[in-house]
This record gives sequence, structure tokens and C-alpha cells, in this order.
Amino acid sequence: MKPCYLCQQQAHIKRSKTGSYVCKGCFVSEFENEVEEVINQKKLFHRDEIIAIGMSGGKDSSVLAHILNKLNKKRDYGWNLVLVTVDEGIKGYRDDSIKV
Repeated sequence: MKPCYLCQQQAHIKRSKTGSYVCKGCFVSEFENEVEEVINQKKLFHRDEIIAIGMSGGKDSSVLAHILNKLNKKRDYGWNLVLVTVDEGIKGYRDDSIKV
């Protein structure tokens, strides 16, 4: 694998979006910055807003909750992040994630 284009350490990921090679640390930073750029460009959220995050317990909703929480603390947006999940009533389908 090629070196990370940002820090020159060994890359572990090739970004399909850009074709660039990045290490794990730079990927996380770059991804978080891209999320924040979209939020700001599209004016998705405003200061002191209540934001409901649909939580399935899977990786996508978990990463979204983590990034929004991290940005909220880093930039002091004052967001009130609320996690929401739906119990569909299907035995064994979402039992573990609902307990959390």
C-alpha cells in the first residue's frame, strides 16, 4: 500500500471518493471534516437545536451519533442530541440494541 498523502505514514485505506491513500488516523480526521463541511454548507443544524438521531445499533447510526457528539463538544454548538430507536416488535430482531 502507498503512503498516506497527508502524513506519509503507511496508508490502510484508498478513498473511493478521491482515489487518495490515507492512514486510519487521517481518514477519521478527513471524514469528520467532510461531515462538518456538509452540515455547515447545507445549514442542516443550528445552534442550540434538538437533533434526533435514529439509532438502529448498527455501524452507520453509531458513527453518525459519535461524529455529531464529537463536533458538538469540539465546536460548542449547544446541540441537544437525542437517540431514537423503534421497537418493531419482532422477537430477536433488535433486542440487544434496544437494551442499550
